[in-house]
Amino acid sequence: MATKRFNFDFYQCTTISGNEHRPLTPEDVFTQFFNQYQNRPQDTVKRVGNKITEMRLIEETPEGFRGIIGKHRENDLPHAAIAGGGEREITLNANENLLEKAYFKFYVSNNILVIQRNRYCYNWLHLGKYLSNSSQTTSINPIIEPTSLEWLMRDEVRIKTLEIAIARPRNVQLFQPTQHDFNNAIVATLNGTNSAKVNLTLRGDARSQAPDERYLGSTIKRALTETLETFEVEKLQLETKNTVTGIEHPIDLVSEKLNFHADLQMIGRYPLGEDIWNALDEAKTSKEDELAAYFGNPGQQVIAGR
Repeated sequence: MATKRFNFDFYQCTTISGNEHRPLTPEDVFTQFFNQYQNRPQDTVKRVGNKITEMRLIEETPEGFRGIIGKHRENDLPHAAIAGGGEREITLNANENLLEKAYFKFYVSNNILVIQRNRYCYNWLHLGKYLSNSSQTTSINPIIEPTSLEWLMRDEVRIKTLEIAIARPRNVQLFQPTQHDFNNAIVATLNGTNSAKVNLTLRGDARSQAPDERYLGSTIKRALTETLETFEVEKLQLETKNTVTGIEHPIDLVSEKLNFHADLQMIGRYPLGEDIWNALDEAKTSKEDELAAYFGNPGQQVIAGR
């Protein structure tokens, strides 16, 4: 029987409420979608940009929620064809679209989202905008492989160059002052301009005779955790150097995300839904050590002070 490889990615959800007297959590956000789906599933339908997105399913689990995100393809649709032969448009009824789907599980502990990879259905920026509304902003940020973070947080490792791209959030006005000046400056820039995106390149002075001036300040390493948790970061690339050994190492804090793959049996054109749910469980179980290193127990996190 034929099999197909499915990939699953790990994200952390963060929610910023517009009402300081009623803070919201990602669990609250998924609970709202669950209640909407129970009452009127069509109330979960939202147009994000020019894409229609909805919850095709959302259920409670002992750990949080599981569900299926669906995104509608309304135009530029693929054709049906015979290899080496003719092709034709796919005939759809009025008001029908092609539907791309992704299965997910949300775990309340540490607000972890494990989701089937489907670039035609979502990216994490699109998904964050779908989960947000006028009263709160929810960000979906990749959970990074802990080996990269462990390298970065070594005292002897310094940042030579930092390149970052941040998309304008849906509700910039909701952001409260952050812990680090670096991120407060980004908030001020977004609040004070109509920029659709902020692109920054920061470099140390490689020609300086003073060693400390060749690298960015060490405090920025602590700020980057908050950056990923606060903003819709599209790009965050670092050139780093171990000042003791001289080893240089590039880090991409967006693309080096934690992931898992499973080979699932295909029944006709599709796998069984139950097999995908089981693969999501297996993904979470298989990465417990990495997640423990990333989030950690108090005092044991890869990045202290999370």
